[in-house]
Amino acid sequence: QFWEHVEDNGVPIQEEAEIVTYQPEGKLHEVVLATGDTYRSKSLVIATGATPRRLGIPGESDFFGKGVAYCAICDGPLFKGKDVFVVGGGNSAVESALDLAKVVNTVTIVHRSKFRADKVLTDQLASKSNIKVCLDTQIREILGSDFMTGILVEDTRTSQQRILEGQGVFVEIGLVPSTKPFLKHLHTNEQGEIITTIRGETNLPGVFAAGDVTDVPYKQIITAMGAGATAALSANDYINQLS
Repeated sequence: QFWEHVEDNGVPIQEEAEIVTYQPEGKLHEVVLATGDTYRSKSLVIATGATPRRLGIPGESDFFGKGVAYCAICDGPLFKGKDVFVVGGGNSAVESALDLAKVVNTVTIVHRSKFRADKVLTDQLASKSNIKVCLDTQIREILGSDFMTGILVEDTRTSQQRILEGQGVFVEIGLVPSTKPFLKHLHTNEQGEIITTIRGETNLPGVFAAGDVTDVPYKQIITAMGAGATAALSANDYINQLS
């Protein structure tokens, strides 16, 4: 429906386009594609999103969608009554485990060192009888045949390995924002996310950003949609002020 709405309004769409460089040109903004094509505009809205940080271990790609997931809120209900794992030790990992515990049989948190999550969150784990914690534990491989059946883990202190059985693993080790072409000119936080105002403004006049690529605390489709609308309206106001 969004796509049809854009087409109905006659907005040109450049598919399969990779931006390789961005450069402010006076009052204009220039982007260069991998094809060499160059576009210049009075305003720019960046909504390039972010990708989940990967574990980079055997089985991760093979069982994506067959047990491996990257969003507990999105995919948690699909694992109702099953035994699952959450990989990570930060706030997002603990929050995911607490959410999953409401629908799955058991949740096991696997993290290679100690928790980095806030104590107020980790304290809640003790009250959940179906949440287990395996700290100082490194996940080495995701196992299975047609679907995931378990994980191979290693104790980081003793190097002893063992297999834990389960039907799902949620990787919660952060997101990588797609900001590479813009890093030279836009202000970002420690995670590389574009810093924006409540109106979606960046540090450059005429450049706005929305969604998972920004420093908003919640990474959900519905919040990104609202941020996109805000950025579009702000861009419209900006252009109107130029004329």
